Amino acid sequence: MTERKITSQDDIDKIIEQLRAKSESELERLFAELLKVIKRELSAMFERYERDDPHVTWTEFNKYDRFNKQLARIAEMMTDDYRKVAKIIKQTRQNAYIEQYMMSLYLYEMATQTSMRFEVPSAAIITKAIEQPIELIKLIPTLERHRNDILKRLRMHITQGILSGEGYAKVAKAISDDIGVSKAQALRVARTETGRALSQASLDSAQVAQDNGFKMMKRWFATKDNRTRDTHRHLDGKSIPLNKNFKSSGCVGLAPKLFVGINSAKENINCRCKLLHYIDEDDLPGVMRVKKDDGTTEVVPTMTYREWYKSKNKK
Repeated sequence: MTERKITSQDDIDKIIEQLRAKSESELERLFAELLKVIKRELSAMFERYERDDPHVTWTEFNKYDRFNKQLARIAEMMTDDYRKVAKIIKQTRQNAYIEQYMMSLYLYEMATQTSMRFEVPSAAIITKAIEQPIELIKLIPTLERHRNDILKRLRMHITQGILSGEGYAKVAKAISDDIGVSKAQALRVARTETGRALSQASLDSAQVAQDNGFKMMKRWFATKDNRTRDTHRHLDGKSIPLNKNFKSSGCVGLAPKLFVGINSAKENINCRCKLLHYIDEDDLPGVMRVKKDDGTTEVVPTMTYREWYKSKNKK
């Protein structure tokens, strides 16, 4: 566990944010390198066929199936890079889980002055705990779909560029945009996967406290800004027993980003809500940090989303 003074969930959040930032930086570098390699391959391809005729035809460009062979090489590179993306995300969500789990238990022990009985989860147990049960939003199938989509866009833009007589520069710009979309998708997946791991770790650590004799409750805590989805605003401030489900849009879930049901992807992806676990309501924080209109943050008394919204409209 990270050596840092831990006195509250805010301290845990700061450590987790560092993990998240490191992961996103690694993904940024990976996609930057991928774009550089693809553009180098593309530049060589155009240079080869435009050397004698600046208006190279599709027939000449695709002679001897050269175009498909070039795309196959790019596809192979992307397959390797997306394996790296998956590895980064898996490692980050595992690190986030164990940090959240152990540090939460530390706070419970300090708050109750009780030595909790529990076993540190193995990597296999962590993987099982955070593996998404819904096929459409499982990590590997999701990344495979993203890879296939970006390859289709690459083929389309290169083909259109050649048929319309556009040079390398215009095609390269379109491909840069494509890679940018793919990077944004990967970052969104990373944030969702890490968030899901954190939710599960919070639940599991609270379950340890309950197994040690403390009756645990949980309260939904939504981010207080205009980006919070409508379906989660009504959940903000709702308290239920640890093992009960929250309900939203026909889905059920024990925590944010853990919804299961027909609309689960819409409920889970990019969700920024959290859970507050507590034994006694007196343990709940009396203040919270919210973002102001100018992007800075301020500390205000704890309130629900509806209360926060009303206070904003009074100003």
